[in-house]
Formats: sequence, C-alpha cells, structure tokens
Amino acid sequence: MSVSAPSDKLAFQTRSALLATLAVLACLSVFLINGGPLYYFDTGSYIRQGSVALNSLLPPVNETSTTGGTYTADDDGTATGSRSLIYGLIIATFFRADALYAVPVIHLAATLFAVWMLARTAGRSLGGTQNTMLMTAIPLLAAASTSLPFYIAYMMPDIFAPIFLIATAALTAFGQTMRLWELFLISGLALFCIVLHPSHLAITGLMIPFVALTALGRRMPGRWRATVLMVMLLTLAAVERKAFQITVEAQMNKEVVYTPHITARLIVDGPGMDYLKDVCPDASIPTCALYEALSWSDDPYRLTASHIIFERSSRLGSFRLLSPEKQKQVALAQGDFAKAVFLSRPIATSFALAKNGYHQIMRYSITMTIPTDVELTNARTLARLDEAQYDLIQKGNLAWDRGWIETADIVHGMIYAVSFAFIVFILLRPGSVSRDMKLFALFILIGIAVNALVCGGVSQPADRYGARVMWLLPFTAAFLFLVQRSGASRIIAGDPS
Repeated sequence: MSVSAPSDKLAFQTRSALLATLAVLACLSVFLINGGPLYYFDTGSYIRQGSVALNSLLPPVNETSTTGGTYTADDDGTATGSRSLIYGLIIATFFRADALYAVPVIHLAATLFAVWMLARTAGRSLGGTQNTMLMTAIPLLAAASTSLPFYIAYMMPDIFAPIFLIATAALTAFGQTMRLWELFLISGLALFCIVLHPSHLAITGLMIPFVALTALGRRMPGRWRATVLMVMLLTLAAVERKAFQITVEAQMNKEVVYTPHITARLIVDGPGMDYLKDVCPDASIPTCALYEALSWSDDPYRLTASHIIFERSSRLGSFRLLSPEKQKQVALAQGDFAKAVFLSRPIATSFALAKNGYHQIMRYSITMTIPTDVELTNARTLARLDEAQYDLIQKGNLAWDRGWIETADIVHGMIYAVSFAFIVFILLRPGSVSRDMKLFALFILIGIAVNALVCGGVSQPADRYGARVMWLLPFTAAFLFLVQRSGASRIIAGDPS
C-alpha cells in the first residue's frame, strides 16, 4: 500500500518535532536529574555583585523577604572588574524573585538560538533543502551526551564561551550569505556572550586575526563582513568595560581593579618569579610586595595560582595577606608586570603560555560543575546569606555521591577523541563537505585552542574551562555528518527514503 507524499512529509515533520523535543530534554537532563541548578563558589560573588547593583537601582529587598540578604559594597575602595556585572544582574534578579531555576532556561535558550541560526544559514549555503529542525536537534543530542547539559545547569557564565565560538564560526563561514537581520541577531548574541565574562573579551581579540586571514583568502562579495563585525563587537565590549569603570567610580567612589591572575600565572610558571628575583626589592615595582609575601612561608604548595590569589592562611596565603592598598597596587600593576616579564624573558614566557594552553586542552572533566560542601558554603558566604537562607543555594542530587564522575569523564573523553578524529578526517578528505562547512569546523577547533590559551595562560589550567567548550567536538562532528556529501544528507533534506 502506497503512502501519499503529504503523509510522508507530515510523518517526517512529526519525527523532527519529537527529535527536537528530545534534544531540549537532553540539554536539560542534568538540571532535571539534579533537581535544580549546579552552583560554583563564585556564584555567590555574582549574586552579591548583582544585588549591590540592583540596590542602587531598585529598593532593597524587604527585610521580611525570603529571598534577600544584606548587600553592601566592599569598604576597601575597590570594585572587582573580573566578573561581569551584566551576568551578576541577571542572576541576582532571579535570586530576588526566588527563581534561580530560570537561569538554566536562559542558558538553554541562548544555546538553541545559536544552533538554530547556524542550521538556518548553513542550510542555505547547501542549497536550502536541509531540514533546519533536524540540523538543530541532532548535533545538540550529540553534544548532550557529554558536557553540554552540565553547563546549561551551571550557574556561571561559562556556557556563553562555546555559544560565542559557534556564532563566530558561523559569521566567518556563512556571514557573506546571511541576511541583514540574521547578521544583526547573531552579532547581538555574540556581543551578549562577550560582555558576560572578561575572558570572552580576550578570546574575541585573539579570534579576529584568524577571521581576517580567512577574508584575505576568499574572493567573493561580503568576505570582510565577519572581520568588520568582530572588530565592532570587540570595540563595543571594550566600551562596556570602560562604561562599567566610569559608572563605578562616579556612583560608588571606587576604583575598578582586576584580580591579578596574569601576575600569579607568570610567577607560578617561572618567568615572573625569575624577574622578581632580579629586580626586588624595589619600592617602584608594586609586585615586589607580593614577592616578599611569598617568602613568608616555605610551603611549596603556596606557589599555585589559586593559592596566590585566594588563600588567606599564613601557611599558603600571600596576595590576600597584603594590606588592601598594596593589593590594589599589585592588581593595577599586572599589565606593566606582564609586559616587563615578557620583554625580559620572551622565550620562557611564550613557552610557558603554550605549555599552559596544552595542559588546558587535556583537561575536560565535569567535576568542577558538581559542587562540594566547601564550595556551597563559600557560595552562601560570598552571597552574604543568613543561615535561614542557605536553602536558596542547595546541594542537588548529583553532589551526594561523586563516584559516577570518573565514569562520566571516561565516556566523555572517548566521545571527544572519536569526534575530533572524525572532524579531522572530514577536513582532510577532499570533497567530503563544502568549503564553507570545513571553514566552520576549522574555526570551532581554533576557538577551542584559543579558549585553552586564554584560560590556561591567564588563569590556571582547570577542568571547568576545558569542559565548557569540549562539547563542541561531538556537536561539530554530528553537524558535519549531517551535511556530508553522501546518503546521510538525505536525512536532513526531508527525504524519508
């Protein structure tokens, strides 16, 4: 018995809708299984920073409210610029409304929008016969088998780094064929991602040369679109940072400083420590105060970037043991310090940066997205919660037994390896996919490497920074599989035969 073409089309559309629903549920799987969001200790800092800003715009939370704390600015004359005020405002707004569960929904919506825009524009470059819904759902299902659901549920801005990389790769590969409104929307999404964390600003700056090189190698109308847009986005993001600084100084009479991650990283890697040994003591070099503080203990474990920056104990601490004024001077001098170290030891500094980037690439566990009791306590403390409000930041089901994490990491690692191998195979195989699709995949790989260089080189190589972008490997592999020039392409063209 034959089935009419309209019936076949309706059945295919139904299957596509069901697959899209399954993809959404898969992306939310960690949030649903955990019974709520996943918290990091720094989530509390975002809540506090956003709440301080909200209190300057809106009436403070009623003292009898169940969703508030006492939010005041620091009394040391400084305000941190190392976190995004915009993300702080988002998370604090939902915290006030006792609706933190809505933040993962925002994460999911941004992810879906980026992938849908990619599927739409990539499908057009392939002739316009591809099914956009399937091209959105299937890669997300592949990504959801790894770290993506953890970062959807994670109450930190990390998910916006891979979203930005998707937007950048899409602009570079398909920007010349995008319609004006598509360019506007995907550029707006990219800008939103950039301003949600300072590291995203650095990633943007490092991606622009690659985008420009691509334009030089192409001969078609609109080839400079992506480059111009990326420069504009970088400029607007820099303006946002400057506006934040001016507003804080004018409204709160505070000086914006950035946590000296670069200083700590250079010291731990060696070139910074060698430089300080040569020039200290010197009252004209603020970082010499930190060098002296590092000598107050002979515990070798104090020489890690995280201990230098955050530790307050006499055995492991250094930066936090300095007076507030000296801390500010060290933080403000980190740009000059980094420049001086590089000029005095360019080879050693470059090697250390590359080494950190390599170590970062190899770290992709989701363990840092699962909060420990200590991290939860720190989050509540940083958010300035009273004990009666501790339930507002809950542990979640996944944190009670961490034994499953090792198995998950092994499975994820295997998927990443297979996905990377498939991507490289497609890139090297002549005629496997269109040139634009190869360019998109190549820029995803470049973005992952740049993310590792920024996070591993500036901060400290950590699983959190690697896992946040590694889901792009199975995502991209699935996308390439769907669009390769073979029988598989019939699946997304709506041909059920």
